[in-house]
Parts: sequence; C-alpha cells; structure tokens
Amino acid sequence: MNIERIIKKVLKEEEEHRSGRYMFFSNLEQMRRQCDLLLDLDEEMVESILENGHDWAQDHIAEAKNNMDQVFDFIMNKTHGDVSVDDEDMSDYEDDEVVMEGRKKTGTKLCARGKAAAKSKFDVYPSAYANAFAVQVCKGSKAGLDGKKRCSGVYC
Repeated sequence: MNIERIIKKVLKEEEEHRSGRYMFFSNLEQMRRQCDLLLDLDEEMVESILENGHDWAQDHIAEAKNNMDQVFDFIMNKTHGDVSVDDEDMSDYEDDEVVMEGRKKTGTKLCARGKAAAKSKFDVYPSAYANAFAVQVCKGSKAGLDGKKRCSGVYC
C-alpha cells in the first residue's frame, strides 16, 4: 500500500511539472497575440489615450520588456552559450561578455572580482541582474567578495 501512494505522488508531481512548462509557452503565445493586436492599433490614437492620464500603461510595457529581456537573455545563454541570436556568426564571441536585450555588448569584459561576486550572490549566472551587479563591483560602486570597493579591469 505504501508503494502505491509513493507512485501516485511521483506521477502527480510529474504532471504538475509538465503543466508548468505548458503555461510558459501558452503565456508566450498569448503575449504574442496581444502584442500583435496592440501594434495593429493606430499609433496616434494610442498616444492620445496614454497622454490623457494613462502613463501607467507605458510603465507596465517598459517593465514587461525588462522582464522579457531577462528571460530572453537567460534562455539564449542556456541554449547557445554566451551568444546573441541577432548575429550571424555565433562562434566569434568570447566568454564573459555581457548580453543585453538579445545583442552582445562588445568590448566590455567583466573583471574577475565582479564575476566572482555575482556568481556568489545570484543563483542564476549569467543573468541581467548578475551582470549588472558584476559591473558595479568592477566599477567600484559595490563591494566585492573581499568587502572592499575598488575599481578593477577596463572600468577604471
């Protein structure tokens, strides 16, 4: 009897896990449909609505874009390494470059102090938040693992 209960529990957990992934893609599809509908509206009409005391809508779109950028960067880094899908030749990228909004920010390396501090502070690395924190450590505006604020690398 005990083994049957364990099997049922495992099957239930597996089903819940699968349904969570379904929601991820379902939500993406809904967002795509809604974006297409909003983009089909007359821009002047939408601007008029926003200017009449509905700035909150623009703020929500900006926040949604930030969230989408973070998910996009995370998924692209996990599926393609530290590369961008906007660039034709993905093999030319070096490690430790910062990915932002699906494009590679070239020429800026993260210092070792910043990278180490970000890896210890954040569960997910690389991520937009972790890279932003690493840059702050490299610039000296945040303390590194040693507890000291000092400029490092190309940020000095």
